[in-house]
Amino acid sequence: VYCQPTNEALERAFADPKSGEFSPRNVVPRVIFRSLAVIAAITIASMLPFFGDINSLIGAFGFIPLDFILPVVFFNLTFKPSKRSPIFWVNITIAVVFSILGVIASIAAVRQITLDAKTYKLFADV
Repeated sequence: VYCQPTNEALERAFADPKSGEFSPRNVVPRVIFRSLAVIAAITIASMLPFFGDINSLIGAFGFIPLDFILPVVFFNLTFKPSKRSPIFWVNITIAVVFSILGVIASIAAVRQITLDAKTYKLFADV
């Protein structure tokens, strides 16, 4: 998921749009550059023993709003249920509760990163 924008940028830079998607001209660079991108990501992940904490922070900022908050807000904006209907208030409750959880998760992730950074060693096996 995290490497897909990188893969997309690499394909735009090194692929030939005139050749077929599965032609050797496009497949060989795709395999090479995607492999190099994965190797770089694995190296960075292994260098940071608190990579899971960084993922927690990204999840708190990115996935909680995208998965839980925005859909219910957009539902209310798109379908405009009556403010007296239970679905409107359930959606508002979901958005508020998960907004609070997102803030708490962000604070907890930053705290955990700072705690782990104090004992940081390159390529540590934590």
